[in-house]
Amino acid sequence: MRNIKFLNNIAIIVLALSTVAIPAAINCQQNYTLEAVSLATDLSQMTANISARNLSGPPKTASVKAVHPQASPAVKVASKPKNEATPPFEHIINRAAATHEVDPALIKAIIMAESRYNPRAVSKRGARGLMQLMPVTAKSLGVIDSFDPEDNINGGVMYFRRLLDRFDGDVTLALAAYNAGSRYVRKYGGVPPFRQTRAYIHNVFKYHEQFKQEVAKIDKVA
Repeated sequence: MRNIKFLNNIAIIVLALSTVAIPAAINCQQNYTLEAVSLATDLSQMTANISARNLSGPPKTASVKAVHPQASPAVKVASKPKNEATPPFEHIINRAAATHEVDPALIKAIIMAESRYNPRAVSKRGARGLMQLMPVTAKSLGVIDSFDPEDNINGGVMYFRRLLDRFDGDVTLALAAYNAGSRYVRKYGGVPPFRQTRAYIHNVFKYHEQFKQEVAKIDKVA
């Protein structure tokens, strides 16, 4: 009997302990389960966030407006400098000189002495244009407009060629006749004793040398 009571007491104690332990185990299991669910939820949320970021493409950055450097001003390329300035009406002079077989440098010198390259020049006696043709002389040469550079130069060179032929190619006498007139050259048998005519001849020869030197420089460089 005593043994039976002892066994009953043990059974009661075991039962009591089991009633206490089972809920504790259940609570513990529930806690673990809740924690596992919470952790899984957090992991799922984190995965979803990461996936969402990856699917949305690379992170956007603030747009930066391209800044172009200020265009530098265009640099002018210097043209090849000329060794000598081209004299006015050069092509007309060269063509007329070639046509009438006269030194072009001499024609340039005559124009410098006569009008200093002013196509509108008019003398006190009425001579006109670059080579200072008198109206009667211009008409005899077929010059229509003495103020037109081409007409004037062609007529003037033609006239000077005639003077050269008249005085056997003597440039000094031809220049004297161009300035004072052929009749005075014939009258005095040479250069007339006119101060203006003598100064004119001197100036033409001086300019002639200058133009010849310029032509020589250009030919040397070329």
